[in-house]
Amino acid sequence: MGGGWKMTIRMDVDKYGKSFIEIAKVRNDRRIGRFKLNPRYAKELGELLIDYSKEIEAEGIQSGEEEE
Repeated sequence: MGGGWKMTIRMDVDKYGKSFIEIAKVRNDRRIGRFKLNPRYAKELGELLIDYSKEIEAEGIQSGEEEE
């Protein structure tokens, strides 16, 4: 993400006491585009992201390029 955007991942608890993982885009200390993930799916998401990155690396696609 360019242009001053960052991605944050943090563990939090909602008002009902349930844990969740929040993935958000941050700019100027404002969270935008938040996504709440159930912790039981975090490992699966991480493994999928690693698999996708290995696949992209193997194809030789550089960061920011679109696949055609």
